[in-house]
Amino acid sequence: MSTPGQATAPSGVLGGGVLKADEYATFLAREYLAGYLPSGGAAVKVAVVGDSSAADRLKSALGAAAAEYGGLYVSLSAESTRVHMVDQIYFAVSRNVDWEALAADRVRAAYQSAAFPVPDGLGLTVAEVARHHDVDVGELYRSVRRNLERSLLGNPVIAAEMGRAILRLAQAQLGAGDVDVAEHEAVLSWLRGELRGIGALRSALIYARIGRHNAREMITSTAALLLAAGHGGLVLHLDYARIAEARRPPADARSGLYYSKAAALDAYEVLRQFIDATDELRGVLVIAVVPPQLMTDEQRGMPAYTALQLRVADEVRDRRRANPFAALVRLEVRLEAVS
Repeated sequence: MSTPGQATAPSGVLGGGVLKADEYATFLAREYLAGYLPSGGAAVKVAVVGDSSAADRLKSALGAAAAEYGGLYVSLSAESTRVHMVDQIYFAVSRNVDWEALAADRVRAAYQSAAFPVPDGLGLTVAEVARHHDVDVGELYRSVRRNLERSLLGNPVIAAEMGRAILRLAQAQLGAGDVDVAEHEAVLSWLRGELRGIGALRSALIYARIGRHNAREMITSTAALLLAAGHGGLVLHLDYARIAEARRPPADARSGLYYSKAAALDAYEVLRQFIDATDELRGVLVIAVVPPQLMTDEQRGMPAYTALQLRVADEVRDRRRANPFAALVRLEVRLEAVS
């Protein structure tokens, strides 16, 4: 997507082109969350943060800004989520999504397209809506079902399997009896990565689990559904601090996940894929927060994965003035070695 309109740089600029964490969050809220994301824009940022205090302030401010502008804010830490696996990132996002509400939004839109809008306070079952408008239940159901299929299965920004899953959740809300409780629960479990046997979804024409091969498409589809439902987009905050720990502590002192060098490189590959898919994403802002050592460590830091470093490193940089629109920003830390 194109870059949002130029604006005055934040006032909280420290010497050497370094930004304050709070000011950067305010900038992102104004330039991205207020209008760019809701209109379908997308961006991926790498924020090098000086210490845990600044990282916490950035995290808190981003969450508050996302809530203010109606976005879905999901904060993930490499300590508790396998950020080197894009399917695990998707499942963590999915567990924060109200899938029933998104399906209900598609149902209301389908009724609206059929010229039988649902008034506030009325249920979504086809029987209730048909009674309200004094029309035949069967005819209304067929019209609404066609509209649902058109918006979910014929939408190029929604993956086919995601469209089928939401269609079944939407049909369940119509109350026509063609989706039983077991299938309904299986669809929700599939979306969240909790389904044990994929055979339970044959009736929904879903034959494969969500994995690393299709999880990015699922994130793209989820963001599109959020936008369609009136949300302000998806703000995904990824904390990479744990990746900087090269050695595991003694067993009795361990907590959460630890990353080998190979896993660290996989995490950078996932981030690179997000950057390269920016034109495909709609309404998504990804903020990857990294500690300073990952910008200089040639063994397990970004210098070890040139494909990502070349995408975010400064080509031209004014050391006296920060550029908050850049893909790589420094928050309360100076990294002259990265220039």
